[in-house]
Amino acid sequence: MTINITDRSPASDRDRREQLGISVDDLAARAGISVDELTAYEHAKSESDGNPTIAMKVADALDRFERDIDPTKDDPQAHPT
Repeated sequence: MTINITDRSPASDRDRREQLGISVDDLAARAGISVDELTAYEHAKSESDGNPTIAMKVADALDRFERDIDPTKDDPQAHPT
């Protein structure tokens, strides 16, 4: 499930990571950032307090993890209406 950028926050990204069962180490590695950078981002009070480059890397990595878990997500062919 791709999250709209306006619906994101460091706290919601942390919640999403936890719901997906992804460790801080795994997400940091997938995002190409350090654990310290991820931890600082997840503890930012708001998106504007976080590093925008880190935020995009985290969002992209979370999307990739989600697709790996369920490759049919975001595939209109997989869910015909």
